Amino acid sequence: MTTHVKKIIKKYVNLIKRIPERQYWPIFIILSLYFVVPMSEITVTLAAVLFFKFENKIRPLIAKLVAPLPDWLRYGGSIIFFLVMIDDTLFYFALIFLAFWSSKQVKKESGTDLPAGQDKVL
Repeated sequence: MTTHVKKIIKKYVNLIKRIPERQYWPIFIILSLYFVVPMSEITVTLAAVLFFKFENKIRPLIAKLVAPLPDWLRYGGSIIFFLVMIDDTLFYFALIFLAFWSSKQVKKESGTDLPAGQDKVL
């Protein structure tokens, strides 16, 4: 790799390190909603701002709503929903790959590796 590409990757990883890990999943959902919500430029952006502003109040409500559901339905259902709703599946897989790669780069950059067997996101 050229030094120019390495510098760009280093800047990208430094930006990603600023995002708390608990916000990875909400950001992923918000990015996915841009593809399925009508007038998403307004609706999703407003919802994202409100979610992050009132995260401490909204997160427990969402947890109560999905708590009765089994894990396989919560995670599997959301993955199937987004795969069905997004037309450009290749872009979606590229987005997932970028998320995993980014997480790996942040851990490598900050030197905080997880113990063996715990490197899964979900």
